[in-house]
Amino acid sequence: MPFPKIATIPAPKAQNRPTEISQIGRTRHDDYAWLKDENWREVMSDPAKLDPDIRSYLEAENVYCAQIMSGTADLQTALFEEIKGRIKDDDSSVPSLDGDFAYSH
Repeated sequence: MPFPKIATIPAPKAQNRPTEISQIGRTRHDDYAWLKDENWREVMSDPAKLDPDIRSYLEAENVYCAQIMSGTADLQTALFEEIKGRIKDDDSSVPSLDGDFAYSH
């Protein structure tokens, strides 16, 4: 199978916003800390609350990914079908914990 032609579009670049984070007596620098919304717990239950700057960057990443990966759509489908074929149809629950052990039903 030949490699699909990869689009030559520029990847989005996240802005550097220098941030100092002090925890347990140490300070570290993170230029991309702004990508973790301070109210991330609220965002998990209501995505509309996501900071507009973060949303804009993530949407640009999604567009870039869709364009770059567009030539692999058939391969993605084939891989997904193969993975599904290896999972039992009744795998609908997670293992339950009992002490140090996890049991599947």
